[in-house]
Amino acid sequence: MAVSKLALIATIMACMVISGSHGQATLSCDQVTVWLLPCVSYAVLGGNVSQLCCQGIYSLNKGYKNGDDRRYACQCIKDRAALIPGINYKRVNQIDSLCGTKCPIKVYPNTNCSKVQ
Repeated sequence: MAVSKLALIATIMACMVISGSHGQATLSCDQVTVWLLPCVSYAVLGGNVSQLCCQGIYSLNKGYKNGDDRRYACQCIKDRAALIPGINYKRVNQIDSLCGTKCPIKVYPNTNCSKVQ
């Protein structure tokens, strides 16, 4: 069952990568999605955070050029996370510390991304 759930999640994320991005920003939502795709299994199933997930978090943190990028990434992550069945936002927001870094975005279904600095 976990394998089929993971396959469904991977399919949804792949479709989201193919779909268009929101607005204009230095970062694209597609790039953010590619970086964070390896984190989906942890966000849904728990277990260990993969090295690829941590590399994606590091890449995302390096990709921010300004507050607009952070707000844009926040909205992208929030919108796409909402499409993932069984996502656990508590796990999502622990990933940065499990990877030994800090992420300026904490995402929940009710996060107001326009207030991200």
